[in-house]
Amino acid sequence: MSRLFKVIGLVPIGNVDKDFLEDLRPPLEKVFGQRVRIAGRTALPRDSWNRDRGQHLASLLLAELSPLPHLADRVLGVVDVDIFAPGLNFVFGQADITGRRALISLKRLRQGFYGLHRDEDLFQQRALKEAVHELGHTYGLGHCPDPSCVMHFSNSLPDTDLKGWNFCSFCQEKVNQKL
Repeated sequence: MSRLFKVIGLVPIGNVDKDFLEDLRPPLEKVFGQRVRIAGRTALPRDSWNRDRGQHLASLLLAELSPLPHLADRVLGVVDVDIFAPGLNFVFGQADITGRRALISLKRLRQGFYGLHRDEDLFQQRALKEAVHELGHTYGLGHCPDPSCVMHFSNSLPDTDLKGWNFCSFCQEKVNQKL
């Protein structure tokens, strides 16, 4: 399958603003050189909710996604709920590093989550960085030691804000080999 025919599917899970997804599409197409198609909304699975934590388990949300060979080469699920992984207080996203599925949560990327004034541009930048980061994992990339590379691990929003939305030259070369 040539690069021109590969498609990344964006899958809203639960209530996700369609305009947000439309805004996310062009920069993702630019980064990966592939078409991005927005799929129909999927319901949040009830079994992903952890009442004690007040969060959804990311791995169960990720399991809901599956690349559809006739629709998309890779799938990025987008949720607007707080998510976690075992052993961590929260995660911004998660990916199946041996597969073609990734997930991001928008909840903690907004200034309002922390009681700060709304900043839509900053929110869009953070969401793009997390989307590219998690999709990067589906191309076999691990975390990068370069703090400006999008594949650098984000343990907090300041980490996300410091890095760019592009791959460093080393990570870009690895992605290019898989495209």
